[in-house]
This record gives sequence, C-alpha cells and structure tokens, in this order.
Amino acid sequence: MKKATNVAQVKPNEKEVACDGGGGAMGHPMIYLPFGKKSQVDCYYCGKRFEKVLSK
Repeated sequence: MKKATNVAQVKPNEKEVACDGGGGAMGHPMIYLPFGKKSQVDCYYCGKRFEKVLSK
C-alpha cells in the first residue's frame, strides 16, 4: 500500500467513499472503500486518505 499523500475530509456519517485517482485518464479504476468501524481509509491504488471529520 502506498503512503497517504493526499487527505480528503468526509462527513462523519459516510459509510464508504469512492476513489478514481482523479486526473481523468491518468487516474485509476473507480473503487469503493468502506469505513466499517474505522475513521479513515486509504486508497490502495493512489494512496489518497479519506478521513471522517468528527463533529464538535
């Protein structure tokens, strides 16, 4: 797995996120990453990290 190089914050109630690497044709296939009980997930293609923003 690549090290997280980019971090995106998502709402705390999100169950999963989608990642295609951005960049159109230079990205990667669309994948869906479930959070499960975790507060963050990393894309195994591009290393982008998705973190839930905890509400105050």
